[in-house]
Amino acid sequence: MTPGVTIWRCERCRAALFPQRLLCPHCHGDAFVEERAHEAAVEEVSTIHHMLGQADWHPRHIASVRTAAGPRITVGLTDDCAPGTVIDLFEDGTAPYGAARK
Repeated sequence: MTPGVTIWRCERCRAALFPQRLLCPHCHGDAFVEERAHEAAVEEVSTIHHMLGQADWHPRHIASVRTAAGPRITVGLTDDCAPGTVIDLFEDGTAPYGAARK
């Protein structure tokens, strides 16, 4: 697990973006710098009850979160979090996850 989630910041207008883009939707710039977002606030939580083609599936929680850097992203949750909870972000492989602050 890697602390933080990779976001991309436009070098021209400084907009923070996720996922990575070819062009900035704000200024159409094409140069980006990678940054790490380490915390976010949970805005909405959902549960995935079924996944097609998956055996032994267990319900999983996902959330729409607003990162401290700005972009809203969807992450998997490793514990129960409610809207308004501040979470720590991390990546497992390339998948973004969040966990309640300890």
